[in-house]
Amino acid sequence: MKTRIKEFRAKYNLTQAELAEKVGVRRETIVFLEKGKYNPSLKLAHDIAVILETSIDELFIFEE
Repeated sequence: MKTRIKEFRAKYNLTQAELAEKVGVRRETIVFLEKGKYNPSLKLAHDIAVILETSIDELFIFEE
């Protein structure tokens, strides 16, 4: 899975730590998400999309 979290985070001038705090996870979780090494729960994906004012589809690129 690829993500555009870093791109959207930069748009809102948020650090990984700030985004993590807003969605209630550790900064390392955001690092793993951005590197494609962690698949988020639907709730976490939704929470991140809400904070970054985008859709889950725009934020996460799911590959088979």
